[in-house]
Amino acid sequence: MGFVRGADLNLHEPGAVRALLDVAMARGWQPGERRPVEVDGWSLLAEAVAARAGDAGPESP
Repeated sequence: MGFVRGADLNLHEPGAVRALLDVAMARGWQPGERRPVEVDGWSLLAEAVAARAGDAGPESP
């Protein structure tokens, strides 16, 4: 998923979905609450991409 020009995130890569979940939790989403919650994933994209870029070490492709 991604913008035409800008950040993108391959949801098939290990850790990509985790990065989205981490950003959502940092913004207050609590997965333990048993109630429906709508979250706009596009608003999480740029921060999740930045987090993934910080996780990539020199040995990563």
